[in-house]
Amino acid sequence: MSGKRKAVGGRGGDGGRSKRKYVNKSAPSGARPGMPVGSRGVLVSCVTSKEQQAGREAANLFAEAYEELGGTWKSKAGGAPADDADAGGDAGPTDIAAALASEVAELKEPAKQPFRWELVGINSVVFLEARDPEGPSPTALVQHLCKQAAQTKVNRTKWCNRFYPVEHTCYASMEKIGDLAAAVAAQHFPADATEGIEFAVQYDARAAPPLDRMEVINAFATRIQKPHSVNLGAPQKTVLVNVVKSTLGVAVVDQFKELCRFNIRSLAMSDEEREVQRQQQGSAPAAPGAAEAKAKAAARKAAQDQGQQDGQQQEQQGEQQQQQPEQQPEQQQAEDAAGGEAAA
Repeated sequence: MSGKRKAVGGRGGDGGRSKRKYVNKSAPSGARPGMPVGSRGVLVSCVTSKEQQAGREAANLFAEAYEELGGTWKSKAGGAPADDADAGGDAGPTDIAAALASEVAELKEPAKQPFRWELVGINSVVFLEARDPEGPSPTALVQHLCKQAAQTKVNRTKWCNRFYPVEHTCYASMEKIGDLAAAVAAQHFPADATEGIEFAVQYDARAAPPLDRMEVINAFATRIQKPHSVNLGAPQKTVLVNVVKSTLGVAVVDQFKELCRFNIRSLAMSDEEREVQRQQQGSAPAAPGAAEAKAKAAARKAAQDQGQQDGQQQEQQGEQQQQQPEQQPEQQQAEDAAGGEAAA
């Protein structure tokens, strides 16, 4: 028995296994919790407890979109230029196994990947950092993937749900937010524009410091001057504001509502499937207290209806009482005439 215990203990024992269970070996080295200030990328909402799988999935998906939009990070990172195969003619690799091995080797080298995923320390959220400052913007990549899903009706993700582009970041304090809002307004909503842009501000916060929601929204809205105006129903541009812990990220996007608020799963659904989803959401269980509030509203309505009925009955009784005195003199005259005839 002692020998077996010693052998197990030499491999770390139960304690070693429990520690290894919670070590995030698949996360990139040097990963930082939270959304780094000064970075840009994509905030990914995903299936709960599947953040690492979603991070890898998003990195691969956006790497493909990056190349489709003309990104050249591999050549910048020291890889072979994109046009080497064309320049060499038939000198390209003919061994399929070697080509696949080369591709796998590139995927294992973070320096050759245009995106780096990071855990932010919040359930169901991953941050995908864009590493090429001169490549396609996070906004362009998100809209490219969303339009692809809407056109093809194919969902290429298993763990990812929504993509929120992040173009600018700052520390989540009202002073820093005000400075960033002024810069965003000057870049995307110039005051000397000949035509105004209708806009809306979309705010979301996750594990954020105690910021007033309307104060943050107004920090952006008040710095966007005429000829631009607010349109919450059908804006031409939407200012996406996401606060993650102590970092605020911003992006100005088009077609936010038309593209299902960048929900990649909903975009891949057919119109019939989307309608079924809406009906299911409409028939979801009511929130706590909703039934009591509904009962109180029904009781108030019943009391109002009863009061109206009582009022109508009182009016009818008053009209009848007014008609009775008018009828009494006529009855008295008839009785007097009858009595006179009897006396004669």
